[in-house]
Amino acid sequence: MKHIGRRAFLIGAAGFSAWALLNPGRVAGWLSRDREEERPGETGGEELQEPLPPEPEEPEPIDCDLVLQNGIVVDGTGSRAFAGSVGVKGEYIVAVGDFPAGPGAEVIDVTGLVVAPGFIDLHTHTEDYHRQGGTGEMILLQGVTSQIVGNCGTSVDSVKEYLAGIEAAGINVGILAGYKNLRNRYVGQGKTTGAQLEQMQQALAQELADGAFGLSAALEYWPQSQATAEEMIALCEVLKDCGGFFSVHIRNESDRVLEALEEAIEIGMRAGVPVEYSHVKALNEKNWGKMTQILALVEGAAQSGLDITGDVYGYTFSSWDLDSDRVSISEVDLCLALAHPLVMVGSDSGLSRSGQAIHPRAYGNYPRVLRRYVREEQVISLETAVKKMTSMPAARLGLKERGLLAPGMKADIAVFDAGTVTDCATRGNPNILAQGMHYVLVNGQVAVKEGQPTGVLAGQALVRS
Repeated sequence: MKHIGRRAFLIGAAGFSAWALLNPGRVAGWLSRDREEERPGETGGEELQEPLPPEPEEPEPIDCDLVLQNGIVVDGTGSRAFAGSVGVKGEYIVAVGDFPAGPGAEVIDVTGLVVAPGFIDLHTHTEDYHRQGGTGEMILLQGVTSQIVGNCGTSVDSVKEYLAGIEAAGINVGILAGYKNLRNRYVGQGKTTGAQLEQMQQALAQELADGAFGLSAALEYWPQSQATAEEMIALCEVLKDCGGFFSVHIRNESDRVLEALEEAIEIGMRAGVPVEYSHVKALNEKNWGKMTQILALVEGAAQSGLDITGDVYGYTFSSWDLDSDRVSISEVDLCLALAHPLVMVGSDSGLSRSGQAIHPRAYGNYPRVLRRYVREEQVISLETAVKKMTSMPAARLGLKERGLLAPGMKADIAVFDAGTVTDCATRGNPNILAQGMHYVLVNGQVAVKEGQPTGVLAGQALVRS
């Protein structure tokens, strides 16, 4: 007789119970016949037997190289966390949930730890660090597995050459074309001529063809501040033809922040291109409280049909405040921005070629959000925070294989203790590594193991698809 395992028996019993509730007449008939068969001395002809519900088949084992077993899965969609495991084969996730792994899989018990997609930082200034072959331990220990460089208009002169140099990196690296680079190459100082604008358009089209995710600009900084709205619209029309989005540090982040945001929205609307509003903020105390109006402008633009999102970092002081004890950003404003459904998390971090930072956000932005604004202040839930760090930036970048925990996605994975993950970098000492990240996988390879970087260089160049 075939032996039925406890699990199969319980599943079969549960299935029969449900069937019985829907077929009370048949069950009563069975019981009646059973009683008749038990009467001694009675004989009769053969009776037809009703078939029992089929026994559920045991699921086939899934071929895995690695299984993160018994974790708290936060899949990046914003849905509620659930208990489960994640199976990895090669560079890809092959299973999520409750599944049997095939023989030979390495099993890592992550009971009590959060298993999430690797975080995607779409706003950084770390292009020189990655060009030098940085291993990225300060990035990995935040759970970040991908960064986009070339923000605020300052990028590289050749996207093609830069991406070709990302052969052995600690994390995945993508890039934006920079308006400052284009202007310095073709215009220099002064007003842009029609011929110069055409040259910039052609160069931008080539950068996009070579894999840039879009165009970045910082209209507040010289010499980019010389650009007119009409010039930016003309450049953004190249994005409409070639693909990509407009990442903009608006023309003013303090007294004229609302007018500056309106200009960025107008550029996006008239060019018909997506807009990423960089490091959402209202600088200086006299402008605190404007965040409600800022977010209303973003909402209104979205309702009018503009594909617009923003990003925010988890600190109340900017790089301009480091020489003083000044706090230039309102905590209330920061929390309003962080909680808004159109705003994701970005670090605005910079690293020197040797990996040194002047602002703690380069070493601590993501653990800080998880510690301060999720665990302590409860401004957003853990599931929402992970979504803002994973699937939202992936959607903005068009990264179809990253940002979620699901079969078929790249195995970029962060495993951390939600109760202890924390930033350690401070204003006075910005180069201290974060704590609480137990495992990090980059393209299926273990880059952090038991809280320590392994030195594996599994990062890839990211290109716009």
